[in-house]
Amino acid sequence: MKTTDYRVVHWHENGKDTFAVHQVFYDHNEKPQRISDDPVIFETATIDELKDRNFHIAAAFLQDILPGHLYKSSLTNNVGSATILDMFRNRPKGNDDDNV
Repeated sequence: MKTTDYRVVHWHENGKDTFAVHQVFYDHNEKPQRISDDPVIFETATIDELKDRNFHIAAAFLQDILPGHLYKSSLTNNVGSATILDMFRNRPKGNDDDNV
């Protein structure tokens, strides 16, 4: 079952379109529930991590674009979001995202 992946997210604010790749978290029915606070960045500690991230992000372009306003009220609103790199690093114990 898919619990998280990357998706292209679209906002239309102040007459301007913005697209970015975000990590998306899914419910038990594999429906998007939350997106990360910030878009994905291409900066890692190792080349292998960078290659792995690039591979997963490339898959985002094969899926439907998500409308950002369904998951956050604006580009700068952090409500209902999560950490981008949860998928690639160990999370501290007690992190709420463990129950996603």
